[in-house]
Amino acid sequence: MIETFFESFANAALAVMGISFLIFIHEAGHFVAARLFDVRVETFSIGFGPRLFGWTRRGTEYRVSIIPLGGYVKMAGEYGDLPDDEEPDPGDLMAKPIWQRVVIFSAGVVVNIAFAFVLFPIAFGTGVPFLAPVVGDTVVGGAAWQAGLRTGDEILSVNGQKVWGFEDLTLEIALGDPDNMTLDVLRDGQRFQQKLTPSHADGHYSAQILPPRLNIIELDENDETPTGLRNGDVLLAVNGRRIGSLYRGEPLSAWRALSLESGAFEPASLSLTVERDGNELQVEHSFTRLDAPEEGRRMLGAAPVENLVRAVRGNDTPPDSGLLPGDVVLGAAGHPVYRSSDLASLAELGAPLELRVQRDGTDMNLVLDRQAVERLAGGDVALERNPASTRMLVSEGGALSRAGLLDGDEPVAADGEELVSFQALLDHLKAQPDVVDHEITYRRNGEERSVSVRAVLPPQFAVGFGLQRHDVVHDLGFGESLSAGFDACMNALRTTGMTLGKLFTGEVGADNLGGPAAIAMITYESAKMDFSKLLYFLALLSVNLGVINILPIPVLDGGQIMFLLFEKVKGGRLSDRFLQNAQLTGLVAILGLMVYVTFNDLSRLVG
Repeated sequence: MIETFFESFANAALAVMGISFLIFIHEAGHFVAARLFDVRVETFSIGFGPRLFGWTRRGTEYRVSIIPLGGYVKMAGEYGDLPDDEEPDPGDLMAKPIWQRVVIFSAGVVVNIAFAFVLFPIAFGTGVPFLAPVVGDTVVGGAAWQAGLRTGDEILSVNGQKVWGFEDLTLEIALGDPDNMTLDVLRDGQRFQQKLTPSHADGHYSAQILPPRLNIIELDENDETPTGLRNGDVLLAVNGRRIGSLYRGEPLSAWRALSLESGAFEPASLSLTVERDGNELQVEHSFTRLDAPEEGRRMLGAAPVENLVRAVRGNDTPPDSGLLPGDVVLGAAGHPVYRSSDLASLAELGAPLELRVQRDGTDMNLVLDRQAVERLAGGDVALERNPASTRMLVSEGGALSRAGLLDGDEPVAADGEELVSFQALLDHLKAQPDVVDHEITYRRNGEERSVSVRAVLPPQFAVGFGLQRHDVVHDLGFGESLSAGFDACMNALRTTGMTLGKLFTGEVGADNLGGPAAIAMITYESAKMDFSKLLYFLALLSVNLGVINILPIPVLDGGQIMFLLFEKVKGGRLSDRFLQNAQLTGLVAILGLMVYVTFNDLSRLVG
């Protein structure tokens, strides 16, 4: 407990120090440039608002202020300090030529960008970890699924831009040309180009690619149960259930597989298939059953059948498979279809294959030729759960399963209330959450039967290990680090500029903006993960700080430079009234943006 506290405190301190240092060097850039041109600096502050502590040296007050959301350098004779008819002193900012003032106001941005050019190579040289740019899953019907990307595909670049991690992959897709997007893909050692058309949702473009699964084993140091597992083993299957295989229409996660098998099998042991040093191994692993909690959501252990066509892959209209989204597949080759795996298995029977389908409320038969059956077997038709169905799937080891119910049974009534669909059964159970014992009437092969069923709490267990994400570490040599760092910095400048541009055009929604809370959280997580990851994120943050500060908005450095250009065109000083009104407008805009992004941060935290 004490070690965890000190570790968390150290990570938080690193995060605060890192962000504070970026602010410090930005303001130090202004300070050094001002001193270079003999401008008197009255205040050098980290933060805004009332002073916490500080000291004065050579006429400059150095201070740390209470609001840690930036900082400032106050120079003598800035805009608004002098009446229009009063001449500035030689040491005042206004007394300096316009080109010197441009250098002073842009120095903070230059230092931030230069610092990123230094920090990126250091991060790559020390070995920075990234979430691997590997396809974990694809959302059925989404752009990646339509393009045929598969679990395990490694994305090397997007439109020629190298991606170091999964975050780069999603960013490049979000900012790229949606009508002309090509991915460089590595699959089973073969490299190929794949075009896709991302969709616009939630304020940005997305290919609906899910990150790689949590399936790398990290042993619990406090668990003393003997095990044949090792740290770094990749979990592939649990009691024969392959991670990533379809279960109830969705790819099976490692934790879901562990939960299913731990609740359904005795004794308390699991047969795990793991990958170690490139080889697959079988490991018998014991786990601990925990006492059932006293409270929680009790379940009967059932789900609707998976026979509703969610999406069909391909550009042909109608598709070669003959199936359309919204069709209900009732049977194939005389066999019922209850699960996605049923349809894929029946497709292996070959062509022709006769399907019994319900479309727009009308039953019909489809006869599929060889090409259509091959597409069916290849996964070009995706099925999902059908809550309108009158049939159900039964969870292994669940209450209904122990009562003798089977997949495909049709619920007819619950506690005397007639049911017209599986959804009606769910609605009935939700309406009386405190009821434990139920009388279920169901139909099988035309015969109605009734059973008494007690809803149960999900089984609890402790497997003695955790599952970590799939990281890739880029540990480069000196020359490669310099090259990769330069490319990363240039790419950060490009993507930051593109993001701002697409915010103005509406292609990227403002809901995607993050504020101080998001920055602090990501910085903390980076520090917790790895010091080189913290350096990498601080380099990204330094680029963002530089680019945002150069925007032509009053209060920001870019706004000050904009005023200097106005002054150059006018041929004389701008009026105090104009400058004060412009600065006030910019301040209100910045504060409004801060409120908005802080609201976004809080919404993400509580949502």
